[in-house]
Amino acid sequence: MEVIQIGLTLLGGYLLGSLVPGLWIARWQGIDIRRVGSGNIGSTNVYRALGLWAGLVVQVVDIGKALLAVWLAQRQGLPLWAVYSTATAAVLGHIYPIWAGFRGGKGINTLLGGMLMIEPASAVAALGVFLIAVALSEIVSVSSLTAVSSFLFWHSVVGAGSAVGYGFGLFWVGLVFYTHRENLRRLWNGTEPRIGRRKP
Repeated sequence: MEVIQIGLTLLGGYLLGSLVPGLWIARWQGIDIRRVGSGNIGSTNVYRALGLWAGLVVQVVDIGKALLAVWLAQRQGLPLWAVYSTATAAVLGHIYPIWAGFRGGKGINTLLGGMLMIEPASAVAALGVFLIAVALSEIVSVSSLTAVSSFLFWHSVVGAGSAVGYGFGLFWVGLVFYTHRENLRRLWNGTEPRIGRRKP
């Protein structure tokens, strides 16, 4: 019975993660966000293409859908690995959304939402790393990769320090580096846009 319960929860996490506000908000304005800027449906590209408020709405929803998914898993009293798995399912839903032809965002905001529910101290510390990195580099991708990579450190310092957390943390680092592979290429070429500069 627990296997079915966990399976349904993971499916629900994926479906929640598959919600694509960046695509829908842009469509309401007659724009296909996948043909603008980086072509990504996440908040950074929406911010550059549509402005601050649209980007903020997308960011809040992308964080909130993982918050809700993990909260539902925790309410059912599922084991820790299943809660982490639900957060991961939401992130994978954001990256490969069924509602958008499996072409989604890069998972940073959704991952933040899941971690705020599972391990808030580590999530807030990683968010602090992100803000410092943004201030120093003015490049969102660099800041995102730095923040996610820092989770493993914060997990041992202010978090639970569990083997489950380390395992999923390593997976998340690998996943976000994969989703940022185009950003890494642009960083190498010196063409990665900085904050406040809209990508043509």
